Amino acid sequence: MEWAVLALFALAACAFIALPRSGDTLAGDPAGEAVELAAERDSLLLALRELDEDASAGRISPADRLDGRRALGPRLREVTEALRAAGADQAATR
Repeated sequence: MEWAVLALFALAACAFIALPRSGDTLAGDPAGEAVELAAERDSLLLALRELDEDASAGRISPADRLDGRRALGPRLREVTEALRAAGADQAATR
């Protein structure tokens, strides 16, 4: 059960490390940032969906699901707010 939560944390960590943050871009390309943020948002949403599926299948406990959602939620909120601030809506980035 714990392996599923660890795998989801690893996925989120990889997405966080692999995708450049707003201060990391050299040219400051807002369109490129929006695409990267949308990809990170999609990755985080997938991780949340996998947590829910694992909990409903009984592979992880409800407490593990809650811990995973609490770990991923703040970053998803940051990414969503950054997308809104950049003026990118969900339909335009998909």
